[in-house]
Order: sequence, then C-alpha cells, then structure tokens
Amino acid sequence: MNSLFTNILSLRRIEYLIINEFWKIIELSPKVNLLAEYSHEVQLGKDVRIGFPELFGVEVIASDIREGKQDNFELKGIIRTKKALNPIYIDIRIANNIKDNLISNQLLIVVEDVTERMVLEQSLVQGANEANLLLRTLTASKQYIDQIVTSMADALLVTTASGKIKTINRTAQILLEYDEAEICGESISTVLKEVDNWKEEIAQRGNIQTPLFGPITPLVKEVETFCQTKSGKTIPVAFSCSKVQTEIEHFQGYVYILRDMTARKQAELAKQEFLAMISHEIRTPVAAVIGMTDILSHTDLSEPQEEFVETIRNSGKALLEIINDILDFSKIESGNLEIEQEPFHLNSCIEEALSLLTLKAQEKQLELIFHRNSELPTLIVGDISRLRQILINLLNNAIKFTENGSVELSVTSRERQIIGNEKNNLEIQFAVKDTGIGIPSNLINRLFKAFSQVNSSITRKYGGTGLGLAICKQLSELMGGKIWVESQPNQGSTFYFTITTRAIKTQLSQQWESEAKASDIVIDTAIAQKHPLKILLVEDYTTNQRMIALMLQRMGYQADVANNGLEALTALRSQPYDVVLMDMQMPQMDGMTATQHIVQEWEPSVRPRIIALTASAMLSDKEKYLASGIDDFLAKPFHIEQLMEVLTNCQINREQINKVIKVNQAESRNQNDLIIDTAALQEIHRIANFNCAVNAKEFVLTTIDDYLQETPKFLQEIQVALSNSNFNTLRRLVHILSSSSATLGASNFAGLCTELEMTLINEMWEEVKEQIDKIKAEYENVEIALIQEREKY
Repeated sequence: MNSLFTNILSLRRIEYLIINEFWKIIELSPKVNLLAEYSHEVQLGKDVRIGFPELFGVEVIASDIREGKQDNFELKGIIRTKKALNPIYIDIRIANNIKDNLISNQLLIVVEDVTERMVLEQSLVQGANEANLLLRTLTASKQYIDQIVTSMADALLVTTASGKIKTINRTAQILLEYDEAEICGESISTVLKEVDNWKEEIAQRGNIQTPLFGPITPLVKEVETFCQTKSGKTIPVAFSCSKVQTEIEHFQGYVYILRDMTARKQAELAKQEFLAMISHEIRTPVAAVIGMTDILSHTDLSEPQEEFVETIRNSGKALLEIINDILDFSKIESGNLEIEQEPFHLNSCIEEALSLLTLKAQEKQLELIFHRNSELPTLIVGDISRLRQILINLLNNAIKFTENGSVELSVTSRERQIIGNEKNNLEIQFAVKDTGIGIPSNLINRLFKAFSQVNSSITRKYGGTGLGLAICKQLSELMGGKIWVESQPNQGSTFYFTITTRAIKTQLSQQWESEAKASDIVIDTAIAQKHPLKILLVEDYTTNQRMIALMLQRMGYQADVANNGLEALTALRSQPYDVVLMDMQMPQMDGMTATQHIVQEWEPSVRPRIIALTASAMLSDKEKYLASGIDDFLAKPFHIEQLMEVLTNCQINREQINKVIKVNQAESRNQNDLIIDTAALQEIHRIANFNCAVNAKEFVLTTIDDYLQETPKFLQEIQVALSNSNFNTLRRLVHILSSSSATLGASNFAGLCTELEMTLINEMWEEVKEQIDKIKAEYENVEIALIQEREKY
C-alpha cells in the first residue's frame, strides 16, 4: 500500500494488515500491533489470528469474500492490556485486497481505534437515561404538587412579578367564579382590591431557602379583607402572600392564598348576636334586680331585711361582673375589641380606679396606697377605659386576696426604642403589690390562662370566672405591653404590667384639658339617676337610632327602639314608658298617626310624654304637633344638651319654642353656603366618645359609610317615585333624606330636600323635576366632601 494512503489512515487512527489465504501476514502498517491483543505476535509471516483472536471463527466468511460472494465483513473487539488502564475498543473490517483491478487471494484487514466514540456513545446513553429519570421525577413531582394544589381547601393564585395572574387552582376558580383561561393575564387587583398595600411589606421581608424553588419570602401574616368575584359579589377572605425569587425570571412572582371567611364571619355574627341577645336578656333583669335593691335599701327595713337586700344587691353585681367578663373575653378572642387612641390624663385614670375600690379596702381595714411619681407624663394617648379596667381588676384581686396589711400601686415610665412606623416612644409600668396569700411558683403559669385559677378552693372561697387576669393579659398586649407576677406563698404578690404610649406636649395638654372641662360643664352624666325615665325611641333610620341611643346612654338611659308607629304601639301595649321620642316621618305608620292612637288609647294621667323628632323647621308644623297631643319636640339635628334639656324640663313655653326654632333657622341659613358643616361630624364624634363601649372614630366612619351607601339608593327610589307620580312616597323619601343629611352636616343638601318637600306639600308639580336635579347635583358635592372628611378620622 502506498505511503500517502498509509499516512492518511494513520491520521485517522486506522491501521491495516494484508494476509494471504493461509492467514499469514504479508504486509502491515507500522502501528497496527498497538491495537492487537498480543502485540508481539503481529509480525510478517505470523498468523494474524494470534494477534487478533476476534478473527477466529470467520474463516468461512473470509472464503466467501475471496470468492466474491460477500463484499466485506465487520466485527468489533476490545483490547485489554496491562499497560493501558482502560480498555481499547476497535472495529475490524475484512475485504478483498484488489490489485490492478483484479481480485487476489489476499485479504485486507482494517483495524480502527473507536475508543473515543464508544466512550462518547456510552456517555450519551447514560446521559439520556439520567435525563429520562429526571424527567420522570419532575413529572411525578409536578403531578404530586398539582394534586396537592388541586385538593387545597384554600384558593391559590400565582402571579408574575408585575402582578399578572399566571395560574389559579380549582378552589380559586369556584370562589372567584372565573375559569383559569378567563382570569390568566389579569391583574391580581381584579380580585383583591387592597393587595398593593402589602407589596412594600412583602419586599422588606427576608428570604428563606427552599430546595426546589430557591429563596422565597415567608408568608405575610393573614390579612382579612374582601375579594371581588366575576359576578360582582364581595366575599370576606383572609389572604396571605409570598414573593418567589428564582434565577429564572419566568418563575419569579407572587403566591397568594385566599381563605373564604364567609362561614367564619357568619359564625362570628351568630355568636355576637347570641352574646348580644344573652347580654340583653340577662343584663336587663339583673339591672332591674340591682336597681330595685337600691330603691328598696332606701326604705324602712329591719336589720335582717337590710342584710337580705344587701345580699341580693351584691349577688346581682357579682353576676353582672361575670357577664361583663365573658363578653369582654369573647370580644377579645374574636378580634372585635379595638383599643382607642385618644388623649387622657394618666393620674385621673389611676385615681378613678383607686376611688372605686377605696371603700372596699376600708371595709377590710386595708391600707390602699398610691406612690405618686412626679416624673410621669400628665397626658398620654391610649384607651383610658381599658387601662382603668386592668387597674381595677388587679387592685380588686389584691384587696380580695389580702386579709391584713396593705395594697400599693406604683407607676414608672421610661423611654423606649421606636420600631418601624410606631409612634409610641414611652413605656409605662404599673405595679400592684399586696401582702396577701401569695402564689406558689409552680402554679403561677396558670394565672393568666382563661377560666383558670390557682386551685378549686380559690373559686369556692373567693368566686370569680377565672377570666379577669386572662383579660388583663390580652388587654395589656393589645396596648403594646405585657403582664407578669412575682409572688411568694404567705408573703404577698406583686403584679406588673406595661403599656406603650406617647406623651402629649404641654400646650396641647392645656388645650385638650380646657376642651374636656368645657364639655363636662354641659353634660350631666347622672341625669338618669336624678330623673329616672323609661324611654321608647321610635325611629326608622338606623343612623339616627344609633346617634340618639348614644346620647341617651351618655346620660345613663337605656332606651328601647321601635322602627315605626305600629311597633311603638305594640311596645306601649306590652309595658309602660315614661317618654316616647317619636320620629314624624316613618313607613307603615308615621309619628303623627301613632300619636293620635296614643292620645285616644291612654288617659293623660298614664300617657307617656311624647317628644316629636322632626327635620322640619316650620313653625306651623310645631304648632300642629303640639295641638295633636305631642308634649315637646326636637328639630333634627339636635345636640345632646338639647335632648337633656327636653328630658329634664318637660314644660317648655311657646316663646322658648319659637326662640329655638329661630336659632335653628338662623344656623341653617348661615351654613347653607357650606357643603358639609364639620361641626356636625365633630358632634357625632364627641357623643360617641362619651360611651366607653364605643369606638368613637369607628362610629363616625360607619355613620359616614352608611350614609354614602344608603343615599344613592334613596335618590334612585326618588327617581322611580317621580316616574310613577307617587308623590306620597316621594315626600317620605326626601323627608328621611333631609333628616339624615342634616345629621351629618350636609345643610345645603338637607335644605334642598326640605324645599322639595314643601313643593310636594303645596302640589307645585311642575317644579319637582328641576329640584330633584338640583338635589342630585348637590349630592355629588356632598359625596366628595364626606369622603374628604372621612379621611380625617
């Protein structure tokens, strides 16, 4: 074979041999022996099969190739030598050695080193197997995750980093009423309106490493809000969110989990309604028992009778305390108890708590000591009623469990580090120390648990629900603090608790104090004791019901409520009332008709005094009311001082009535140029603030929200009534609208409603449509103004 061809074969790592018919080597390439099993046997004249044992057994095939029956033959071999660490893979091909285009008896054997190719093929096969295994694993993992996600009871939504929905599970489809194809690509805010409020918090949270998805942010604490369904329904949900960050941009985004809270809310509502019902049903007779024992104690009684009455009164008070504890605990547990953030005098709060328990300490001959601290801030921001509740509970316990010695109260304050967006830079610590029975160290952990006391003998001897300290613990935590105790048996106990707050500067303190004193001059909180009255409030509009009930509560009255004249008559026939606060415009039976029934059915000597509540400022209406048997009237909106005056002074002469009317008319004219008289909203806040059980700001917000929700419905009903020429209904609607609008300070709007009412009374039909258009236009201004005022609260 020529040298050029030999070199080309060598470059390709291909060697050759030429053998004769007896398998003897007659020609070979220089390096062919390196590919042989026995390299020293590959020599000229040697049998090629000794060096390449793979050729044994192919003699017949070789004969066929020589005779031209077969073109060539290929076989594979593996060379394992001591020198080579790894085996060498070879391909052997046998063909005729053609010389000068003539077939000879010689055979050409070509040997090729294919080790690299074989290793590569094995690697490819192994890689393919591993890839196939990984694919099966990933497929199984995806099926596993898909089954979990599909079976989740909570709705799951996955979005891109920009908030576009990528996928939702089956629960989410049912909850939101969307198919996955419909909602994919839409913004998450389509279903969760307030979601953007939490993006900043999510971004600030640290990551945790997961083996499958890499770093992800832990779930933000569940937030209760509402989601919007495809049909427009709003469903209460608790949602949490986690940010997913991976190296692959496609998999970055957010995971949202929504939990339908409808059932829980319904259960909470049912529980609240049940508690409210139980509260009313139990408190009413208990209050009556306590009230009657108070009255009975001021009559001539023998000594045993006095003891009986005192026992009944104390038992009634104890029962009332238990009811209050259970209701408070239920509110806290359900998350419905909110802590006020209003300025109050710290020392006044402490002294009020002490004054309530001074007599009890004196009865046990205990010294009640308050260690005054001049470094305490004068005015702080917080919830005075809840702080007072903790103090009273701890002081009462200290007195209860102390037979000899003293009970001491000390208060200290210190600056604290502000965390995040907090405003409270002050921590106040209270300590109530007694010389009582003490508590064993192994039982201290039971103290602050609900329905738990140190041992059963405590309950038998001292009574109580075991809720007091549990409530104190939760209240102190709601106020940013904590509670703990240090105690030794028979050596007394010291209960500590803290709150976080901030002090009010001196100038603001003086201003607030002067305002508080001014309001205290006007409101007589003991009027119900001085002038006990059983009051029936007849009012169909919920906002007005709540407002007037709050005014009465501030004075110590608890009024029953009827929604119209028919309900009022039913109530009057079932029990006697001293006063009826009667709205004039109501559905089913108005106030005037109800008054006529009352006058006809009850003699003057037993008839309740009827006070008309009216939004009308016309003198003729007032005269008509008085002539019909109504004893007095109040023009809406009225202040708590006016209501108090009416209740304490039932005889108001005509000159005074006229004077009040003129003043109200003048005030209305002065405020006609205002969209909203903010003083009215401030008055609502002030009235609500008088009641410790009501969150004043929340009450204002709810009042505004109710008005903004109900007024468009009224306007729509007004339009329908106009279209149907139902002028009686139209007049009733605008009267209610005038009343409710005036309550919120929308004087101009209320005035337009009153003008329309007068137009309807005078049957000037041609002017009605134009006036309704004015009312609609003015409401747009009122809505904007109220939304702006709402933000202030």
